[in-house]
Amino acid sequence: MRGKELLAALLLGAGLCFMPTLGHGEVKEELLYIPTPLIHFFLSQARIDYIMQNPTIFLDIQFFYDPGGKFEEFFPEGIDTKDKIFVSVEDNRDVFSRRSRKTLLKIFKKALESIYSFVEPWSVTTDMDTDIVAQFCTKDGTPLGYFYQGKYHLWGE
Repeated sequence: MRGKELLAALLLGAGLCFMPTLGHGEVKEELLYIPTPLIHFFLSQARIDYIMQNPTIFLDIQFFYDPGGKFEEFFPEGIDTKDKIFVSVEDNRDVFSRRSRKTLLKIFKKALESIYSFVEPWSVTTDMDTDIVAQFCTKDGTPLGYFYQGKYHLWGE
């Protein structure tokens, strides 16, 4: 009996020598050298910081830097998004639902100021009024309002 246990231990030990070390991972070499604009890193970090600081009340936000103005199609005519940070705020917690128009504008202001406080430390923007455009949507993606040039607007007005 003792011989079988010794043989099993020896075989198990030899088998583990040929297995990769547990917990040892490798990062693909090509992922290490992908050039990423620093602004994308800063905006991702701002999003993470916002979520981590507001774990139970955060809204679903996305940040995009728009060098060419391609996000203009998501806004009413005349809104310029070129060289601005586009902030998409989706109401994943029903904060915007069944609110009066006046209350919605106050909620938009409070939400965007809170979100901007996480972008500001990264020195990505110089002025919220000129560098940020934002869109506020319901859970299903229906636009409710937007922020442009320092003013909050309800959709369709």
